[in-house]
Amino acid sequence: MAKLIKVTKANVGPRNNVGGALNNALVTVQDHNKVVDAVNLLYDNDAAGAMILTEVVTASGTSTTQAGFANLQVGDIVIGENTGSKGNILAVATAATCPITPVNAKLYVVLRAV
Repeated sequence: MAKLIKVTKANVGPRNNVGGALNNALVTVQDHNKVVDAVNLLYDNDAAGAMILTEVVTASGTSTTQAGFANLQVGDIVIGENTGSKGNILAVATAATCPITPVNAKLYVVLRAV
């Protein structure tokens, strides 16, 4: 299986890419590409074992325990953005608590080992 292509303003609409699949989400092209990066990480990181993308959450505030993160499990990997940072990849240490301080309206991708 090939890696996913990055999303651009020119290709955000087609259904054969992540941008098309997330077409109904209120996120930017850069947020779409965080999903692409997360999925491609699965292909690149064979040593970590099998992982699945379990959730894509758009933060509704800055609380690490907001409803969008209720399904997080210890050991899940969260990829996203926090204040003053271009991005983070951190493991969940406490269930239902995001390890990254969220930025309102930013996208967070959750990976889980299987």
